[in-house]
Amino acid sequence: MGAAVLLGCAAIALGPAAALLLLTVAAEPLLLVVLVAGKADEGLATLSEDGRSPISLRRMAYVSGLSFGIISGVFSITNILADSAGPGTVGIHGDSQYYFITSAFLTMALVLLHTFWGIIFFDACERRRAGGLGLVVGSHLLTSGLTFLNPWYEASLGPIFILTLCTGLWAFSTAGGSFRNVLKCLSCKQEPEGQAMLYSALQVPPEG
Repeated sequence: MGAAVLLGCAAIALGPAAALLLLTVAAEPLLLVVLVAGKADEGLATLSEDGRSPISLRRMAYVSGLSFGIISGVFSITNILADSAGPGTVGIHGDSQYYFITSAFLTMALVLLHTFWGIIFFDACERRRAGGLGLVVGSHLLTSGLTFLNPWYEASLGPIFILTLCTGLWAFSTAGGSFRNVLKCLSCKQEPEGQAMLYSALQVPPEG
């Protein structure tokens, strides 16, 4: 039972981050450099040494935020996963029986929030928007403050996930996303090439 709880909580807490890592970062060696470095400035320095800088600032901000989120999530969930492996029974002394699963969902939300905050924060710094910086810091403090309501999990997890959804939409818009792009991605349709070849111009001349 302990192993099942451990694996389940680990999948909930770090599964979305692992999916983002595999689908959006693993195939790009330069993005992996930024992910391991954990800081966009170090990643830019590494790329500038090569004389190459093909990665946009938005992608750099996304990977940097994801890196910080993964590190934060791993450190926050490690001890909880160790306790979930047993021995012991959660709730035997009147405590909540949902401690492990709510901690896993909370870690998942924090990992995603750090990713979204990275995108918004970098964009606010680039455009010199103090309001965006203040909202990122304020939402970070609000999220941390809501955890003080535990073990009243209904009062903490609900607002945190609403905040995660709103921040994710904000980050999606900041990164240049649109509903049209989502539909295009889901339909798996590719943009037509800008140049078309006229096959009539490639006809073989008649033999004379």
